Amino acid sequence: MEKVVKTTRPRLGTLTRGLSTLSGNSLSLRRMRLESSTTSAASEAATDDLEFREQVPPTYQLGPNKKFSQTEVKNVIQSVLENKLGETKYEETPGGTLAKCLSDDITKEVKKLGFDRYKIVSTVSFGPLKNSSVKYVSRCIWNPQFDNFAEYTYRNKSLYCVGTVYGVYVE
Repeated sequence: MEKVVKTTRPRLGTLTRGLSTLSGNSLSLRRMRLESSTTSAASEAATDDLEFREQVPPTYQLGPNKKFSQTEVKNVIQSVLENKLGETKYEETPGGTLAKCLSDDITKEVKKLGFDRYKIVSTVSFGPLKNSSVKYVSRCIWNPQFDNFAEYTYRNKSLYCVGTVYGVYVE
């Protein structure tokens, strides 16, 4: 009976750790030979070896470069709602797609203002203006030093629309 011997290639991470003890030109030559001979092993090892993930160093930044500005964001909400709605009439059909489009447009415009390290959340609600009474309430747990919100209410002859944007600082 013949013995079957399995040969396996060592993982690239193991090989490069062994090379780190070498120095000088011999290290770069051996590393080049090793990398060229283990290209297929490298593609397999990159998916399951944590050493190949790019490490991002911590910034130790305790605050945003630019704080969330209520007035700037309110102006953005106002311009988007006035430009998109204009003299639009309220229809009884569900307007979920219109609200989604308005919310997406507001989010895109607010992101252009450059509030880096902020999560931008925008909501839009609208309904008929005649014979309606609405109370609009929201609650959030956040850091009052950095987090904030802005809102604007648009009205025309047939509808109202409330746009709200929350800026939540992400550390």
